[in-house]
Amino acid sequence: MTAVPYAPPRVRTMADAIRAEGRLPVDLVRAIGLQLLDALEAAHGTGIVHGNVQPGAIQLTDDGRVILLLSAPGGVAEPTRAGDLLALGATLFAAVAGRPGLLRPAIEALMNPDDRDCVDRARAVLRQYLN
Repeated sequence: MTAVPYAPPRVRTMADAIRAEGRLPVDLVRAIGLQLLDALEAAHGTGIVHGNVQPGAIQLTDDGRVILLLSAPGGVAEPTRAGDLLALGATLFAAVAGRPGLLRPAIEALMNPDDRDCVDRARAVLRQYLN
C-alpha cells in the first residue's frame, strides 16, 4: 500500500483575513458572496435562519471553500431571513473595506431583503464579474 500525504486545508475566519490583509480582493469577495448566498438560500429553504452572518462567522479555506459557522459569538435575539441577507450585505461591504465599487449592485440588492428577487439579483451581479 502506498501512503498518500494529506495536508488539510488552512482555515481562517474572514475577520482574521480582513485584519491581516485589509481590503480583500474584489474577485475573492464575489466568490465568497456566491457561496454564502447558496448556503443561506439552502438554509432558508428548510426554515433555518442563521441570525449571525458576520466576518467572524465565516471561515475561508485556502482551497477556496467558504464555511458559514452556526455557533459564532453574537447574533440577534429573533433572527429573520431579511436580517441574514442584510448582514450578508454588510459583511461583503466590510470585506472590501467600505468601498463596494463593482459590488455595489449586489450589496444594494441584499439591503432590500423584502424583495423576493434580491438573492437572484445579487447572485447575477456577482457571477457577471467572475472569469
